[in-house]
Amino acid sequence: MNIDNTSDDDNDNGRPATPLDEDCCHNGCNPCIFDIHAKLLEEYEKKKKENVKVQISKNMLCQFSYKIFVITDIQEAADTYILLALRYQESDKKNDVCLLIEPGQHVMLHLQDATRPFTPLYYTDDSIQFLVRLYHNGKFSMYLEHAKIGDEIRIRGPYGNFKYKRNSFQNIIMFCMGSGITAMYPVIKSIIDNELEETRIHFVGCYRTVSQIPLKKELQIFSDYWNFKSVLYISQL
Repeated sequence: MNIDNTSDDDNDNGRPATPLDEDCCHNGCNPCIFDIHAKLLEEYEKKKKENVKVQISKNMLCQFSYKIFVITDIQEAADTYILLALRYQESDKKNDVCLLIEPGQHVMLHLQDATRPFTPLYYTDDSIQFLVRLYHNGKFSMYLEHAKIGDEIRIRGPYGNFKYKRNSFQNIIMFCMGSGITAMYPVIKSIIDNELEETRIHFVGCYRTVSQIPLKKELQIFSDYWNFKSVLYISQL
């Protein structure tokens, strides 16, 4: 699989690089890299026609081309949950790019012949962490059960147009089940970490057992803040 086929001309004028046929994993991903490329190319041509200066992306990730990340840590987060930490391939790193992901956006992870969407919990300039639910008969889960430190996983993205603006609401009520917390956690953290935020968050989580509650420690820390309250419901004792 080709990882980065951006030509010098593409870098110079900001034109989206054309993916190669082998860039597609043929797993019916939504969105497909070719659909993304067609949309970005349409936007590029429109800006070019309107004489709008096209800015070259400084994001380490690309929506239509996979980038290689290496597993740096795997930890058990709860029963059937793991925390997966990845770091960008150092030999391919450029000094003027970094990871840029908005809270609530997701990326596509590709491992062997399986591709799945995941919402990052946390990221730095060159590393990223995911909460992953392991399913007994899931192909991606089975690959991760045998994964080890140093293994490579390919990532492309980010995707999603949701953008939270500071103090947009007085109150936000969040409902989630199981791994649905991954989409909400980055938004919660962005609000909690901002001292200018006055938004109150009411989090309602539903889980099968106490042992299957992921990020319990993080939720307890959030509860120490004045603007976060959580209620957890358990269906089985």
